[in-house]
Amino acid sequence: MSDLPQVIADLARWYALMGLGLGERTGLNDALLSGIGTAEELARRAGVDADNARLWAELMVVSGYATVAEGTGGDSNSPAQFEADDSTLGILRRTLPFDLRAALEIAVPLAGLMPRIERAVRDGGGIASDELQAALGPIPERVNVPTYDKYLLADWIPAHPEVEAALQAGADVVEIGPGGGGALRLLAAAFPASRFLGYDLDPLQVTEANAATQAAGLGNLRFEARDAALLPDASADIVAIFDAFHHFTDPDGALAGLRRALRPGGCLLMAEPALTGDPVVDAEDTFATITYGASLFYCFQESKTPGRPGMGSTWGGGHLLGFLEDGGFRVVRAYVSDGGYDVVQAVPTGD
Repeated sequence: MSDLPQVIADLARWYALMGLGLGERTGLNDALLSGIGTAEELARRAGVDADNARLWAELMVVSGYATVAEGTGGDSNSPAQFEADDSTLGILRRTLPFDLRAALEIAVPLAGLMPRIERAVRDGGGIASDELQAALGPIPERVNVPTYDKYLLADWIPAHPEVEAALQAGADVVEIGPGGGGALRLLAAAFPASRFLGYDLDPLQVTEANAATQAAGLGNLRFEARDAALLPDASADIVAIFDAFHHFTDPDGALAGLRRALRPGGCLLMAEPALTGDPVVDAEDTFATITYGASLFYCFQESKTPGRPGMGSTWGGGHLLGFLEDGGFRVVRAYVSDGGYDVVQAVPTGD
């Protein structure tokens, strides 16, 4: 494979990726990881058609994610016994700083969106949030859950002592664009003296987040459907935006709304992907291709509207701090976390 021209190698890996994504959505990945088995056995474990299970398993073999047990296959008396290659597929058993399974799963519906993305690329009109949500569902939210689990309470909050002290004492906290609410549930459980409110544009996600919050028994957290530009004045001590600002269609209006919403002495806490926005520099980052691809196909299209430039996940590194300052905020602290995010604390200018 390494001797192939890059475009052909990339094409081959695209088919391998689609196979992994299909395996995640059908349960075939777990069927293979659970132990050696014939196509019929894999099919029974996953609850799928045996002929399709065989073709999928064969794709995994040629892609380097599975092997065929020696002495099996080749005739009907000894059907092939497929076994996961632990050096490649075994990574799905590991705990990573992001949800790799969700990232694989999202590749399938994202590929199905390509005709719509093509139209957005041609006309520059972007793709509305509700259209993306209908196509992708809650999968994008799942990608970041391990990131919050690992870094939010252990790194992002302790790195800002004033924020941590306010949370411990009891503060009114608003998160903009919380999606399924995973980050806020962690905060609400860790800081019971504070009150948390998540504002999201998607009513379905709001409903689901409130249900999950109720199931977790968190009485200090709720979610509402509301635009960030329309927040109640002087209603929050802390406003948080985690990996969401680059999706906003009107970032100027959002910052103006956040500034009005903050009480005197309040602050904004943001986390955005730690890329420079310079593709030559960012090419050295292991995950740059994934981030730049996700930006083009998803994040940027959600932020883009006719007549506006859009942002996307590669926007922040070269623009975020200056944008905050131009929007009436003073940056108090900014650093790059081990999780690959720029974490920024800012206060309204004059505070």
